[in-house]
Amino acid sequence: MTEQRDSDLPLADSQQLSESTDKVTTNSVDFSWRSRITGVWNKATGRLLKLLPVEQVAQTTVGWFSVSETQVAEILETLRAKLPTTEALLIGKPQAGKSSIVRGLTGVSAEIVGQGFRPHTQHTERYAYPSSDLPLLIFTDTVGLGDLKQDTETIIEELVKELQVSSSRARALILTVKINDFATDTLLQVAQQL
Repeated sequence: MTEQRDSDLPLADSQQLSESTDKVTTNSVDFSWRSRITGVWNKATGRLLKLLPVEQVAQTTVGWFSVSETQVAEILETLRAKLPTTEALLIGKPQAGKSSIVRGLTGVSAEIVGQGFRPHTQHTERYAYPSSDLPLLIFTDTVGLGDLKQDTETIIEELVKELQVSSSRARALILTVKINDFATDTLLQVAQQL
């Protein structure tokens, strides 16, 4: 039995040899075609790059879409002149939610809102929305009226002076009142004065 297997061995070796030769031939044919295609591609792109001024086209294209700082400033000025800006004056008692409304609508920092029962706003602040470069709304967050540390009459005088200044802006007066605060007579008087 072992003799028959030995006689089969040379035949198996020759089959393996012919299979490996076929693989080498196929691999070399594949490599040959790949190298030819790669060579043609490289030559074609090289010639195309010589014919086409790619750098010049790139610079021209970038030039079309670039805007200088002075042009941006001119465009913003034109838009500011044409777009209406509305100013919203928020007035109310301390801790009535004036700064919270501004924060909720504009997304400014939470630092403008007071904590607990201590009023936070110490002087009138303006917040532009959506940006200070091109505001569509300007929120004026005022000091709480009736705060013991602030003179209410002085605050009202400042607001009246501000409202008397001629402006092309539309103005809205927003009275903020806590839902459980029924003593709103003073706010009504202030609103009538303004």
